[in-house]
Amino acid sequence: MTNRADGPNLEQYVETRLNLLTEQIKDYRVVFQDAQDAADKRYEQRFEASQNAIVLGFAGQKAAVDAAFAAQKEAINAALAAADRAVTKAELATEKRFESVNEFRGTLDNQQRTLIPRSEVDVLVKGLDEKISNLTKQMDQLQAERRGVVGGWGYAVGAAGLALTLFSLVMVLWKFKG
Repeated sequence: MTNRADGPNLEQYVETRLNLLTEQIKDYRVVFQDAQDAADKRYEQRFEASQNAIVLGFAGQKAAVDAAFAAQKEAINAALAAADRAVTKAELATEKRFESVNEFRGTLDNQQRTLIPRSEVDVLVKGLDEKISNLTKQMDQLQAERRGVVGGWGYAVGAAGLALTLFSLVMVLWKFKG
């Protein structure tokens, strides 16, 4: 490497930077040690305070435990009361459901009593079918007879017309002959 005439060389620069970093590390160690000493002092004070509270606070602790038990008892009583109300509501809902089920059963019983059984309906329908078929046969016979009568009248009118025509011809021929 070549040295520059206007500035430090690389070795001097690295050495300077290393010295600065070493000084910063020393400063950080001092700050860290001071913070650790302060934390140790706080923890010691807290420990002493808790020891004093233990010695002085047995009466307070008993009161706190009694208060906690009383609060727990109240919470249990409230939970039991709420559970009792919930059971009562569930019983009422069940009773209402059973009432609606009983209404439905009553409706079904009513239908069973008032509706006609299928076998009876089948017998009635068969009877009506037989009556309808008998009436249809009678109507067919009546229509056939009417057609026959109408057809007979047509033949009778035709025969009468033929007879009159023949009679007229005979009369016309008779007049020419005689």
